[in-house]
Amino acid sequence: MDNNQKLSVMEKIGFGMGDAACGIVYSSVTMFLTYFYTDIYGLSAAAVGIMFLATRIFDAIIDPITGMLADRTKTKWGRFRPWLIWFAIPYAVLAVMTYTTPDFGYSGKLLYAYISYALLMLCYTFINIPYCALGGVITRNEKERLSAQSFRFTISSASGLMVSMSTLFLVDWLGKEDKQLGFQLTMAFMGLIAIGMLIFCFLTTKERVTPIEDNNVSVKKDLKCLLANDQWCIVAIITFFSSMAGVMRSSATLYYATYLMIGGISSTSGTAMKSAFVSTSVIGTILGAMAAGYFAKRFTAIQLFKNINLILFAIGVIMFFVPPVWLSVVFPLYFLIGFFHQMYQPFKWNMMANAADYGEWKFGRRATGLSFSGNLFALKLGMAVAGALVGVCLGLLGYQAGVDVQTPLATKGIIGLLTIGPAFSYLLLWWLMRFYKLDNKMMEKIQEDLLTRQKSVENHN
Repeated sequence: MDNNQKLSVMEKIGFGMGDAACGIVYSSVTMFLTYFYTDIYGLSAAAVGIMFLATRIFDAIIDPITGMLADRTKTKWGRFRPWLIWFAIPYAVLAVMTYTTPDFGYSGKLLYAYISYALLMLCYTFINIPYCALGGVITRNEKERLSAQSFRFTISSASGLMVSMSTLFLVDWLGKEDKQLGFQLTMAFMGLIAIGMLIFCFLTTKERVTPIEDNNVSVKKDLKCLLANDQWCIVAIITFFSSMAGVMRSSATLYYATYLMIGGISSTSGTAMKSAFVSTSVIGTILGAMAAGYFAKRFTAIQLFKNINLILFAIGVIMFFVPPVWLSVVFPLYFLIGFFHQMYQPFKWNMMANAADYGEWKFGRRATGLSFSGNLFALKLGMAVAGALVGVCLGLLGYQAGVDVQTPLATKGIIGLLTIGPAFSYLLLWWLMRFYKLDNKMMEKIQEDLLTRQKSVENHN
């Protein structure tokens, strides 16, 4: 292990700022976009669900292309960092456009939603894939890499807290009675903050791990190596179900808080109650990300990941049977879900970096961008499936936007989407970990072999 590749606290903070910038829009999409489209923009729940799923078709092509382009990018600033600067402003502009409600008919508004949302996710791809790949090349030191991921999720969770606590209040304050304008102005404010964070990340981080030059590289060879990487395949499946669990719960949260906890849409509790409930989970995510670093020093990452998912499964099942009006029980349970869900995130993303190292060790070819792009596709596919599932289920169960009381079937569906659906995803994650083999001992061997190869090439040149 190369102990010279240690990271300063400033660089870890800067690295975390990059994910915080991504998280500002990601959080707004997972927490508010489904609700915005159905209750403010005016689309049906089923149409929104189909849109989320349909727009992911393009990711099957765009994500690997972005990863391969990032791997082949060569600048004096590195392969991945420049992408953060190139797409920062388009990212903020598209966030505003997505939350803009044009004065079209229903079909026109649906088409606009498809286009604006697809472009936003495209720009998110152009930033997030290179950013995530950056986490695999800032150091070979696995402990430092895990520490950086812990900083990352602590800071990104804090940005998520900012979004959850401030968005609905900003919408009311900036838009007054016009919630459509309120959402638009709020996202403009969030977008400016995201631009600043991306610039800070670019300025404070450094790419230290460079691939061994290979003049015989090709797209076909890169894809073949990636698909033959059994550990990458396992991590991609884990990423899919983890994303699905988080987004399914987040997408159902506002419906749960609006219609089941506070006595319907006309309740005087309104914005304060909804913001408090959303923020409860986000506060848990901040503390969970901070706790990850502490527990990682005392237990193996694989065992922690497995046990955390079992705990999340149990909490979800318990919460399914708790009446939503039992606030003194519901709030602590929702806090614990956020806490444990975020606690395992640094381990999951470090698993992605380990899978990229494993691929280089096994095949002699490092394609960090492609490796992470595949995982990001799995993540976004999980988002899409979860968003589609929420929208379609609400439509089939008789959900009606704006009514004071939902039907018993729609009520039970909202509860299930918030609790029991994610719970079974966590149970699958626990089971899938039996196939992940990159434990501490294996990774030490891989890193030693890779450093030996690198030094051999340098001495030969």
